[in-house]
Amino acid sequence: MNKKTLLIAGGSGFLGRAVTSFFQHHNWNVEWLSRHSSQQSESATKIWFWNPAELQMDPAALQSADAVLNLAGLSLADGPWNQARKLEFEKSRLQAVFTLSKFRPDRSDIHFISASATGYYGSYAHQVHTTESDKPGTDFLAQLCEKWEGAALSSGYSQISIARIGVVLAKNEGAYPLMIKPVRWGAGAGPGSGNQGLSWIHLDDLVRGFFWLLENQITGTFNFTAPVPVSMKHFMREVAKHYNRPIWPIHIPESLISFALGEKSVLACKGVYAEPKALLESGFSYSQPSIETAIRSLSS
Repeated sequence: MNKKTLLIAGGSGFLGRAVTSFFQHHNWNVEWLSRHSSQQSESATKIWFWNPAELQMDPAALQSADAVLNLAGLSLADGPWNQARKLEFEKSRLQAVFTLSKFRPDRSDIHFISASATGYYGSYAHQVHTTESDKPGTDFLAQLCEKWEGAALSSGYSQISIARIGVVLAKNEGAYPLMIKPVRWGAGAGPGSGNQGLSWIHLDDLVRGFFWLLENQITGTFNFTAPVPVSMKHFMREVAKHYNRPIWPIHIPESLISFALGEKSVLACKGVYAEPKALLESGFSYSQPSIETAIRSLSS
């Protein structure tokens, strides 16, 4: 039987590399889009040229694709959130989708998964629980996600899935090592009120979730989060318990973090409790459903 082919935009990032490894292990062919094209990467992954800033790509890249996974977009943690930077965040996301739409082959069998984020629902310093049917928020992140998703839904692909991704917990990359470092040093103190929601997902479940949607041809909008989102306070307490470290009975004031980071402080001080109702109803089973087991797995 011929291997299916997954084309990834944003494949060289830590999420893309994890997806690549998993899909290759499960007998898929994986290819990447990159501004620096070559015959193949170190992982024997073929790399095709694209330059979404100019709406350019090698049209041959999509001809043999059974599925496209779009993870492209400038990191929100990269640089200050001034007006110019916000426009770059938006442009990097929308231009990627526009490019994949522009060169879409005249075929109806390509499954397009486009990333979004739980920031779609807005960001709050208190408990706000959401599922996929809830309306978008009104802040910058929500507006960014709404535009991002709108572009994907208008891309012309006949099979479209939107993945609203929460904070991805991985052992050595992404946010997790930075989040636990103060606790491991014995200087653990939560940012803001501590009541803000942490909608998280283990890297293994994120990758398995993509595989689940593609293998079963499931479309729609999905919160890529664990079944039980937790407060930042709960997360910090579980990390401290696991590493046998103290947690200070104080929190870093949001005003102080806001003074240092400006509007970007929302990433640390606010959040949402996004529940994966659609993934669960589709029959997906989590390997790391609780924050306690996830933390244990990431330290082994």
